Amino acid sequence: MENASKALLIAGAILIAIVLITLGVLILGKGQEVAKEADMSATEISAFNAKFTQFEGNRVRGTIVKQLYREVLQHNLVNDAGKQITINGNASTTDNMAGTAQELPTNIGDSGMVYVVKPVYNTATGLVSSINIDDVPTTPTTPTNP
Repeated sequence: MENASKALLIAGAILIAIVLITLGVLILGKGQEVAKEADMSATEISAFNAKFTQFEGNRVRGTIVKQLYREVLQHNLVNDAGKQITINGNASTTDNMAGTAQELPTNIGDSGMVYVVKPVYNTATGLVSSINIDDVPTTPTTPTNP
């Protein structure tokens, strides 16, 4: 009887040790997944931002802004909510936009239109989180009389 109780105690201790080791491995695995997702290297952040910062400027033509919209649309289709890019700006450039880019505005790319394009960065991650697009009216050049 004494040997049987000792055997049960040893078996119970082994079972508890196995459960504790399993829980430790699960917790460690989950922590590494979270750290991997949240901690992008500087190179990964630069690569992510480069897709959008290449369009930045004070006098960006409408055709280039259309390319930017297409890039944001494609990006938003394949990325989760945490990495979605929103487009903000005045009414003429953000026509048909509801926060995140869902469809291409029909009035972007009109001849002669230029825009100011500025990315906005998430301070916690360093990633582009939104893009501001505003109109810049073009001033017609008037001929000078000698």
